[in-house]
Amino acid sequence: MPSRRRRAPGRLLGALLAVAGAAAVASACADTADGPLVSEEAVSEEVVTTTTAPPEPPRSEGTAKVGDIQYEFAVTCHDRGAGDVVVLGAGDDPVSGNPVELYLEASFVDPYIGLRLADGTLIEPSLESPLDLYLQDDVIRASAIRFVRDLNLETGEATEVGFGEFEIHCYSYEREPPSG
Repeated sequence: MPSRRRRAPGRLLGALLAVAGAAAVASACADTADGPLVSEEAVSEEVVTTTTAPPEPPRSEGTAKVGDIQYEFAVTCHDRGAGDVVVLGAGDDPVSGNPVELYLEASFVDPYIGLRLADGTLIEPSLESPLDLYLQDDVIRASAIRFVRDLNLETGEATEVGFGEFEIHCYSYEREPPSG
């Protein structure tokens, strides 16, 4: 039968303190491949706060194809209300390198598109063909446009240039009407 000898409480407490102290020393001295777990000196890190502005919408742009020539434009879209949009654009003639201007009136009543070349030539839709515009998600487009130049508004006579199309992406709108 085992003896029921009573141990002194001071010895047990001393042993527990010794084990706890050894564990604390061991953990303080432990290190990893990156360095000690506990740094020798407390390092205060600076907190850097940055703010970013929301991204700007892309520039409004458009293309117009007349016959075999495709023009590219940087455009400004003007919201006139009631679904009417006026678009003014500037680009370069891919053949001559000269400037080309675009004017588009996207209207339910009387839509119009015209390109003015550097030499003053105005390319516009024939009076004999309807101009059907489509507006969806800030994109204005039309296709199968019969383009002419030297249009006589009284007689309707003109010089055929070719069939074409255009597509304008209005990513932002000016609220003021265009001057001119």
